[in-house]
Amino acid sequence: MKASEIIEGIKNLKEQTARNSMGCSENWYDFYYAMKETFTLEEIQSMTARECELLERLAANIQEGLY
Repeated sequence: MKASEIIEGIKNLKEQTARNSMGCSENWYDFYYAMKETFTLEEIQSMTARECELLERLAANIQEGLY
C-alpha cells in the first residue's frame, strides 16, 4: 500500500455513528479512519510504501484483537 492509496481511502471514508459496547466509535475499526485521526495528510504523504504496509498490518492485527 502506498501513501496515495491511504489518502484516497481517507477521502472516500464513510464515517458511521455506531458505538461499541464500551461506547467507543465503531469508526476506529476502520484503517482509514484510524490513520486520519492519528496522522496529518502531510505525514502520510511523507511515509514510504513500506511504512504504510507496516501500519496496515498493525491495524489489521489490532482489529482482530478487538473483535
